[in-house]
Order: sequence, then structure tokens, then C-alpha cells
Amino acid sequence: MNLQDKRILVTGSSRGIGRAIAEEAARCGATVVVHGPTDDEELQGAYTAISALNPTAIKLAAELSEPEAIAALFQQIDSQLGGIDALVNNAATQNGSPILELATEDWDRIMAVNLRAPFLCAQHAARGMVARGAGGTIVNISSVHAYDPRRDYAHYSTSKGGLEQLTRCLALELGEHGIRANSIVVGAVATELTPQDRQDAFGTAIPMGRVGWVDEIARMAAFLCSDACVYQTGSSVTVDGGLTLGFCASRRDL
Repeated sequence: MNLQDKRILVTGSSRGIGRAIAEEAARCGATVVVHGPTDDEELQGAYTAISALNPTAIKLAAELSEPEAIAALFQQIDSQLGGIDALVNNAATQNGSPILELATEDWDRIMAVNLRAPFLCAQHAARGMVARGAGGTIVNISSVHAYDPRRDYAHYSTSKGGLEQLTRCLALELGEHGIRANSIVVGAVATELTPQDRQDAFGTAIPMGRVGWVDEIARMAAFLCSDACVYQTGSSVTVDGGLTLGFCASRRDL
């Protein structure tokens, strides 16, 4: 994908899928904002790798559960880059809890990071895109659990379902400004957040016989950020190896 001269913020790009997306974007010529919640060794390591692919990259830290931190993040981006052309809302968190035991603070934390933060980031990004008059694109990293609930993860599944609807609302209202919004519905992917036993369990339910790799998600994100799909908006692109073709929500090992 050709992302030459595009400025792209990838939230949660210090590890996992986000880092892979940031690396792919840099490889394709983009100036990448490498983001993590804190300016730690993990963020520095990701920035070092990404800036080796494209030295125009910058790194910024912000805790996305705090609206003020998101506003400050975009102020820094405006100051250093003059805005962004594309936003990839990747940052998310999760923790398991049965509904009967789910604490209010756990529900609120998931919603703040997984749903409110993508909305606020999209709002800040879109305001800048509209002001510059050159359009732009927003990509939300969603999950198959937006449609197929995961046991003990009601708050996570609900947040991703909301993210899918947010994607469509963004596409509906921002299209007249030349801003596109799409989501990637991700299945089981091998990251540090997915234990090997869970990867093995998913492998038995996936027609392709394995979990996905982060670079497979990254290439789709780069495509959606590129000018190769300028007429695509409001879509949910599923990248799951066929998992949702035979998904069984009652399986306790998934």
C-alpha cells in the first residue's frame, strides 16, 4: 500500500496488533505517531523499530481513559505534525468477569478505553480533517465478539458492539467532508494477550486451522488507510480465518 506523506496515529502501537499496524504504515511511507499509555521501555522499543523503517515517526504517550489526556495528545500532534490524515483506533483493554460478579469500575474502565476513547480520538481527528479540508480516514479495530458474545466478557463484547455502531455513525456524518470510517473485525490473533492454550482452542474452531498473525491485520489496516479504497466507508471488514462461519458462543474454552 502507498501511504507516502500520510500522517497516521495508531493508538496502542507499543505492542501487539497496534505495533504491527504502525510498522506496516511506516514501511509503506507514512509518518507514524507511535502511541502508548506511558513513555516506558515498551513504547521506546516500538518507536525505535518503527523509526528505523521511517525516520519521520514520532512517539507520544497518553492515558486514553482520561479525556484531558486525549485532548493533550492531539494538541501535541498538531504542534509537531500539523495534524493527521488517518487515525487507527487500536488501543483496547479487557479483563474477564462473570456478569453476576462484574464490578461497576471494571465496566466503566472497559467502556472508557474501548469505546469513549475511540469516539474522542475520532472527534479530535475529524475536527482537524474538516478544518484542513483534505478529508481523511478513520479505522476502528473491532472484534468478532462485537457480534458473537464471549462468556465472562460482557463489558468487552458490548464495547466492541458499540464501536461497530460508532464506525457507521462516523461514516454517515463525516462522508460529506471526505472522511471515511471503517472497522476491522478481528478474530483470534497470536499476541502476548492470547495464551497458547486459548490459541489452540480457537484453532479447532477456525476453518483455516490456526489463529491469525498480527501482520495480516496490519496489511488490511494499511489498505483501509490508503487511497486504494477511496469509495469504501461504513464497512466492517472481517479478518478471522473464517472463525465466525461456525462460531459457537456456548463453548466454554472460547
